[in-house]
Amino acid sequence: MEGKRVVVTGGSLGIGKASVEKFLKSGCLVVAASRSEENGRSLLAEFDEYVKNGKLYFFPCDVSSEKDVLKLVTFAEEKLGGCDWLINVAGIFKCGMVHELSEEDWDACFNLNVKAVFFTVKHFIPQMLKRRYGSIVNVASVHGLLGAYNAPAYDASKGAVVNLTRAMAVDYAAYGIRVNAVCPGATATPMFLNGSTQEVIRSFENAIPAGRVGKPEEVAEAVAFMASDSASMIYGAVLVVDGGITANCGEPKQDKQLD
Repeated sequence: MEGKRVVVTGGSLGIGKASVEKFLKSGCLVVAASRSEENGRSLLAEFDEYVKNGKLYFFPCDVSSEKDVLKLVTFAEEKLGGCDWLINVAGIFKCGMVHELSEEDWDACFNLNVKAVFFTVKHFIPQMLKRRYGSIVNVASVHGLLGAYNAPAYDASKGAVVNLTRAMAVDYAAYGIRVNAVCPGATATPMFLNGSTQEVIRSFENAIPAGRVGKPEEVAEAVAFMASDSASMIYGAVLVVDGGITANCGEPKQDKQLD
């Protein structure tokens, strides 16, 4: 992973931030993008040693805006000389059953969760095509594999990301470009923790066979592996990081302990 040039969207918080840290510690050069300049400044302050060494940069960017993505591409070219690995983490959650959802909430999910992936790949992949090398990892969700209560807009958008990943993997495999997805389950990110009561968090812990929600760092390990050349024969795959919840057929967790 040493010296690889990585762009991480949604890179200032949660899984994105954990991924930035993982890539930096693995010797990569990283551009983190986020809509929040405040969070970006905090990221740069926390990893100041990498900033001083010219290994970490932040770019304020709304990746659901094609104009912003084009500026991000230019910034990455100026600072890193290009992008080897593109990591799409930026996302948003909106709850509500279909009859309760506003058009604005539906569009918000699809703009940031799906259209942003389209824009970043569309504009970063030409340089990968020239080199016949590149890796793209899209962070989707177990919501893209299964239905969940009160989350049709989010479920539909993450399902779109999963199948978009597969389609792009088929299109670009012959050019040496791998496209894969990582699907986290409940993970202790600000988006999950700030939007959940303790009762909701406990309900997740009770449903997950592992007995706990995941850590952003655990998802980042999966993201880094899928991006890296260690996964050189993995194309169009969906790596689930969920503590076993999608493996469960729906029966309640057993408390039986093995001797």
